[in-house]
Amino acid sequence: MMRRREPVEIIGVDCSTCIYAIKRRLADLRGNVKLESDFLGNAVIEYDDEYVSLSEIYHAIRDAGYDLVKEELEVFAEEIQPETAVAVEKEIRRLPGILDVRVDTLTCRILVRFNPRTVEKHYILSLLDNMGLSLREEPRGGRGGTKAHIARRFAAFATGLTVLIISMSHILPHDAGIPVLLALSSLTVLLSYDVFLKGFKSLFMWAPTMESLIALSAGITFVSGILLCITGSATRYQAMFLEASAGVLGFVNLGRYLEDSLRKRALTHLTVLETSLNSKVRVVEDGRVEEVSADAVSLNSIIEVKAGEKILVDGIVVDGWGYVDESTFTGEPIPVLKSSENRDRVLAGTILTSGYIRVRVTRKGRDTALYNLLASAREAVLHRPGFQQLADKAVGKLTWIVTASALVTVFSWYIYSGDIFLSLLFAASVLAVSCPCPLGIAIPMVVSIGVIKASREGILVKKGDVFERIPASNILLLDKTGTITVGKPSLKGVVTLGGYSREEIMKYVCSVEQRSEHPLARAISNYCRDAGVSVEDPEFFEHLPGLGVLGVVMGKRVGVGSINLVKGLGVEINSGTQTLIDEIGRSGGTPVLVVIGDEVAAVLEIRDEVREDALNVVKYFKSVGFKVGIASGDIEENVKHVGKELGLDFFYSGLRPEDKGRLIHGIQGGGQRVLYVGDGVNDAIALSAAFVGIAVGNATDIARESGDAILLRDSLETMITLHKLSKRVLRKARENLAWAFIYNGVLIPVAAGVLYPFNGLMLMPEMAALAMILSDVTVILNSLSLLWWKP
Repeated sequence: MMRRREPVEIIGVDCSTCIYAIKRRLADLRGNVKLESDFLGNAVIEYDDEYVSLSEIYHAIRDAGYDLVKEELEVFAEEIQPETAVAVEKEIRRLPGILDVRVDTLTCRILVRFNPRTVEKHYILSLLDNMGLSLREEPRGGRGGTKAHIARRFAAFATGLTVLIISMSHILPHDAGIPVLLALSSLTVLLSYDVFLKGFKSLFMWAPTMESLIALSAGITFVSGILLCITGSATRYQAMFLEASAGVLGFVNLGRYLEDSLRKRALTHLTVLETSLNSKVRVVEDGRVEEVSADAVSLNSIIEVKAGEKILVDGIVVDGWGYVDESTFTGEPIPVLKSSENRDRVLAGTILTSGYIRVRVTRKGRDTALYNLLASAREAVLHRPGFQQLADKAVGKLTWIVTASALVTVFSWYIYSGDIFLSLLFAASVLAVSCPCPLGIAIPMVVSIGVIKASREGILVKKGDVFERIPASNILLLDKTGTITVGKPSLKGVVTLGGYSREEIMKYVCSVEQRSEHPLARAISNYCRDAGVSVEDPEFFEHLPGLGVLGVVMGKRVGVGSINLVKGLGVEINSGTQTLIDEIGRSGGTPVLVVIGDEVAAVLEIRDEVREDALNVVKYFKSVGFKVGIASGDIEENVKHVGKELGLDFFYSGLRPEDKGRLIHGIQGGGQRVLYVGDGVNDAIALSAAFVGIAVGNATDIARESGDAILLRDSLETMITLHKLSKRVLRKARENLAWAFIYNGVLIPVAAGVLYPFNGLMLMPEMAALAMILSDVTVILNSLSLLWWKP
């Protein structure tokens, strides 16, 4: 056991309460974690690295609502096999100061988050270089690699296939055929030099990969074939060994190309969108039009977009009108009207299908909603589900098990038959047939496709393990305003109670509500705008989450909000006012109280219609075994009204954001798993506390919304799609894992020759390699089938 001390800088610490909150969270970890920190966030973490890792401590601090000052290293490798990915993560985590490391075999992306106080970037790059990885800073374009790389692979396949045809057809006599086979086999080996370099380098580092097994298989058969040709002995094995080495390498090169092509095809939906951000836009200035890079355009510049063109920035329509295809974000194929009259927002990645617009740039490049969507999707792919750990462990051990099996096969067959060459062929087959790749890509591949499929359905998945957690949930807890309801409340009535006229009351109300972003506040602000109510700048303003707003307008205290706000201000609510409040609630409205000075001056009635699809969602989740309820900040009568209308199992009313968090912790403390659906900004605490948090958001808020996933389409029924998709992803992942285990469990013994003594069945190394490649392709195609699945 070793005690480590890690100097860090914590973001968000400004008082002793913050430090206490972090310490409480760290106390849940093993390893006797100690934290020493000042009020500026300069801290030292002490821990036992035998029981807890710095990465676990880092994630615990983030769970507490804080973060560490860190740097990121993002690089791309030419190629990463699953077993290599496991080895890379393991080696990097051994370095000091590593907060997080993720390796994605689909995109060959390596993302390392590290503490700059204890480790430098060049140390990490040096380690990756020593592991034999060829790195670059940007993802490789195209499919299957560079043209030279593809040409070399096809040449290796062609020469290997030629060797097989000549050997198996006996078109050349033995004396003439052996030199030809030897020359072609040697050429195949030379063209496959990268397999041997990577394979033996990994083997010498005691981290064998699939390339190691292929290199051993092809190397054993090739060297044996050469020795037999030189010595002129065992002539019946000469062609067999040369055929085996060339065939193994030929099929492996073909398989690698097919795998790369299929994997990159899966990412086309994301990579095409990302590449589009690098195109040019037309900037309109002083009557002139000039083309500039979308990333280089200045904020507040005016760009023009013509029919059929892709919009490359986020902005506001300032001139013209047109229909915009927003299916990139919402999955909806029907274009939406955007006009300068309404000052409508448009987003990068959408397409103007008809019309002509000019757009004022508000965000560009990495700040656009599209870039944030892509970043979140890629992060989701890197976020491994829990059952991936089983596959990772299996991948790490399988190569060693296979290597040991090959040695056992050699000795067993030599003892049984006395034929060393037959023994070597069986061992080479064992090495060639074993396939750790399906185990390694079984889950990452299907999760990646699931993330892409979800994005096409208007769902942004931010954590890949959400597909595993949603089917494991059993309580659906819904926010009311903007989730169950349409989210477009309107002011329906104003009942004055004191000595103020309706006009005076609305002047006070509109003056404070103009600074609030709550949906109910927007309803009031919209009324104020449409009615032409004049407003004053408040001398004081404070937003009280879950209660309302408080301000000082023209020297008078003004409070607008719930009953709890009024009680908190020490203002009495008489029986007549309470009766009015109850009547509004029972009829499905939301009462908003107005306090001016020390009295309740008015009660506003705001109504927000229940979504048409809400009942279908409730019925579906109840049919699959969920209990469904509401957690709302609204009054009891209103929440009860909505609950009865939808046939909910339970409801909670009058909750502030922190109350919702405590409620969820309480429910989950009883062994239940809560799937919470709510506003991505106002319900951050509840979304973080829930077993799964789903935000009902919009594309412009992707960067700042909480939750494991975000529903981008204006339809609650997307929740049904997400649940069905999660079950489908889970099913595909299990199919892939089952196939990988069954394949290796059946074919490794067959390759070892267990059937040979009974029926003479022998799986030659080249056929074993072909079976291995087909196993990989099967897993990839099974994962890709998700793209054609319809909910």
